[in-house]
Amino acid sequence: MIDQITPYSKIALAVAFSPRCESLLAEAKLLQEKFACKLVFIHVGQKSLQEEQYLKHLLHRFHLDNAENEIIWKAGEPVDTIIDICQNEQIDLLVAGALEKESLINYVFGGISRQLSRKIKCSMLLLTEPNIHPKGFRYLVVEGTDHPKTENTVAISVQWAKAFNSERIDIIQENDLSKIALIRSEELKEHEAGERKKEILSEEDLKLKEILRCSNCGNLAIHTERIEGKPGYVISKYAREHEADLLVINSPDKQLNLLDRVFPHDMEFALANLPCNLLIVHPKGGE
Repeated sequence: MIDQITPYSKIALAVAFSPRCESLLAEAKLLQEKFACKLVFIHVGQKSLQEEQYLKHLLHRFHLDNAENEIIWKAGEPVDTIIDICQNEQIDLLVAGALEKESLINYVFGGISRQLSRKIKCSMLLLTEPNIHPKGFRYLVVEGTDHPKTENTVAISVQWAKAFNSERIDIIQENDLSKIALIRSEELKEHEAGERKKEILSEEDLKLKEILRCSNCGNLAIHTERIEGKPGYVISKYAREHEADLLVINSPDKQLNLLDRVFPHDMEFALANLPCNLLIVHPKGGE
């Protein structure tokens, strides 16, 4: 179970000198206020006096240049360097900007933010539209699939909703059609297969109710819904259609590679065409 006061002690922001840099710093400032954590600003590249002074100027402008925060400036290959820094600094959450949709070439080879999300061993927040005046997260859509990581993911989502005074959380249980097809392929009569499916869904419902009971949801407006379809795809589609502010999903069970993008892992559907801001929850100490 996560810390009931704050789930994060260190949040890192991947800093690039892009047009959205100031908006990302504003978002990082809000996260620090909500979670009472230390901020680590990571920039990968050769240090120049001009860029160093510019970054310090920005941090001062957003009142982020206090002693508890830290700047790490290191040359190297961006993805591997950021991953190493996050591991060495024991970062709990990495924040980065991400365009809503990858181009074809970036989808195959992966933009930096998406590459990080596939390989990082901590939680990661991808912000599609960072705002110089952050609005927080009013409406969360959360993965509620039957998986060992889901309890932690739901608990983290509740913490976010409380921190940002969110109006609503929708927890989506995705019925994997391949699992249902497997039940039907067993040597069962039609009515027996139907009963077996009901048993499985009932067991999953009870597990989710127990997770919610243990997550200290308080007065949050939580809605649960079951949808049949390809895991990853249906929840992304739901988040887009319902105009969610934040989609929260489990981290993948293994490191994703090119083959997963040809034969997509659940998370790849969200990464290919981000429906909104995306929070990938990686359990502390997890693989």
